[in-house]
Amino acid sequence: MKNSQRAGSQDDRASTARMRRWWTGEKLSVRLFEVAFFLVLTGALAWDGWFASASQNVTWTPALVSITIAAATASAIRGSRMSRSR
Repeated sequence: MKNSQRAGSQDDRASTARMRRWWTGEKLSVRLFEVAFFLVLTGALAWDGWFASASQNVTWTPALVSITIAAATASAIRGSRMSRSR
């Protein structure tokens, strides 16, 4: 087996381990909240993009984008704290 093939499989295992830590490292309520938040935010962005009128679009797009950025930043900060504590 070539080294490049081994490196790819190690990368796959690392990402799988990261996902496994996310599922098992948090309390169930936190995981469910994150999944529900993501689904609601995705639905709101889809509504804003496809079904909202022009005036609704002007109002909701900056708000939804700001919420998305804040949530992603908070998740990244929390994730880096968790990885440092291990």
